[in-house]
Amino acid sequence: MKHILLQGLAVFGMLTSVHSQTININFSHYGGKQYVYVLERGSKKDTIITGTLDTSGKAVLVIPQAKKGYAGISHFMLTDGGGMDFIVNKENFSISCLEEQPNFENTKYEGSPENDFLNRKIEQQKVILDKVGFVQYGLNLYKKEEPLFTAFQKENENLQQQFTALSNETAKSTLYAARFIEIYRFLMGIGSTFNQPEEEKAKELNLFVKEKLDMQALYNSGFWNQGIEGWVNLQQTIIKDDAVLLTDTKQILSRIKSNEIYTAFTEKIVAVFTKEGKDDLVDAISQYASKSGRLEKPSKKLANTINAPVIGGSAPALQTASGKKTINKKTLLFFYESGCNNCENEIHQLLGNYEIVKNKGYEIISVAADMTKDAADHNHELPWKEQLCDYKGFAGPNFQTYAIIGTPTFFTIDEKGKITGKYARLVDTDILK
Repeated sequence: MKHILLQGLAVFGMLTSVHSQTININFSHYGGKQYVYVLERGSKKDTIITGTLDTSGKAVLVIPQAKKGYAGISHFMLTDGGGMDFIVNKENFSISCLEEQPNFENTKYEGSPENDFLNRKIEQQKVILDKVGFVQYGLNLYKKEEPLFTAFQKENENLQQQFTALSNETAKSTLYAARFIEIYRFLMGIGSTFNQPEEEKAKELNLFVKEKLDMQALYNSGFWNQGIEGWVNLQQTIIKDDAVLLTDTKQILSRIKSNEIYTAFTEKIVAVFTKEGKDDLVDAISQYASKSGRLEKPSKKLANTINAPVIGGSAPALQTASGKKTINKKTLLFFYESGCNNCENEIHQLLGNYEIVKNKGYEIISVAADMTKDAADHNHELPWKEQLCDYKGFAGPNFQTYAIIGTPTFFTIDEKGKITGKYARLVDTDILK
């Protein structure tokens, strides 16, 4: 489960918190060093302060009025390397380290219940889980009839009680640190009980995401992308039901209070669904979000997806070097990008089955996302006539008109110019049957 959920999760270094207007920094080994101070915001990071530590390594960070209500992870980074992560949440506090390499033990802070709670609970959890690993080894090593097995079993029960109490205390806390710990546990694939069957744990973690996960807290955690991608990966690997995935996605959206975060979640989940080739889910969520009236300054990609051609609708005209080309015959429209492994596979499929496609009455039109003439590294001579490329990549008018977020993408179009299907693979078009 840990491997399922933890894709791309960086080991977070030092998480010392601040819920604050001002933060007093004291790193005596870094006097005169330049720094930047950054807040997390979804897939982006906001640099809000830049400056230089004085000769004794001190600085005062003042949170701008515009960020006064921010609650989340922040990063204090030296421009030539090093730094520290901590929570900001309406606290004025001090943080200091008199040694060259800051860590949990040698860094001191005053006036921050947020960071104190975070560091204390993370350490308590680590101690419990380390012991659990040892106990599980003992339970596997000894037979049930041996005295030590009973001793290990009792210790396992004791550790479970400690972990449950720790989880309950975290759940009851209103601190941002508590929400961050819950996010961290999800990404680590940690369930409520030890030795849970994978399917049971997956259902529990999925229930947490769709019903309890604080999306504002996730948005400001630095784990926005990993959290959403991890959840979809969990669904894909364990639950394996797109109908459940769609329903749960809508439930998550319904719980989000901020229009900014609603928009960001929609953009991210649409991008993930596109990458996975789930075109039906892309269309369903795009239209669902569009009808909500809650999308706030959506990206151009999302706007194009919402306005994308639909199955049963007319195929938009293509921009060619000689002008607009209206599609009014059976056509297999193929969007690809040179250097893309999946695209290379589909090019091989097209070449190997070209006569079949042609004999079925389809004209092939390919549209490349290449940015330069020497980008085509597949070294194939494509036999069909219409090979379009404007060297504008995904920003080109044809990619924009057809709302292409990922490649390869196929459209099948009938003799009346109506779109009959959209696919990620040639074999899925049923043309080869």
